[in-house]
Amino acid sequence: MCNQFQLPTLADIKKYLVNDLNLPLIEPDKNLPQNQAVFPKGAASVLLYQNDQLQLQSKAWGYPSPFDHQKVLFNARVERFFEQKKSMWDSSFAKYRCIIIASQFFESSRETYVATNNHEYHERYYFQTANEPLTLIAGIYQKDHFSMVTTQPSAAYAKVHDRMPLVIKPSELRQWLFQDFSSLVDRSHFQLTSAKLPQRQ
Repeated sequence: MCNQFQLPTLADIKKYLVNDLNLPLIEPDKNLPQNQAVFPKGAASVLLYQNDQLQLQSKAWGYPSPFDHQKVLFNARVERFFEQKKSMWDSSFAKYRCIIIASQFFESSRETYVATNNHEYHERYYFQTANEPLTLIAGIYQKDHFSMVTTQPSAAYAKVHDRMPLVIKPSELRQWLFQDFSSLVDRSHFQLTSAKLPQRQ
């Protein structure tokens, strides 16, 4: 379950979206969150289409939980949208999709180790899209909150965790925001680069 990503600077986001991908992004507000580690409940700049404009907006990571108001639900399984049983995510998947833009994102594995302080920790990895300066992740939003969309992992990712963020290619950005996204669910062949983070001592 991904619970951390690195938010790029606004300059890097703008360069990637406008210069590299040639998208009609409106000028971002300079006060938007940037260049920081983002955790659940934290604010991030996400890309969405609203009022006929492609824009960055600040939203908090995680929908308020209907069961415990102290918690948030920050990962949404993409398969829920295709199930007959209704879920809290349905309207967001149908109408309110966004893109999370990250320098990299992080995952804790099932593997653990014991540090010199005798505490047990999970191995940590970072991931990013291969051959791209930034990573695009499918998201959904509702009012001032957003959630990261997850799917079945690729074979390489499955060695670390049984779910992975639904990462998308730049050429798929419009499909996620505006079109039928059924063909994006299978990310089994998506190329990510990764590395294990240094262990705590």
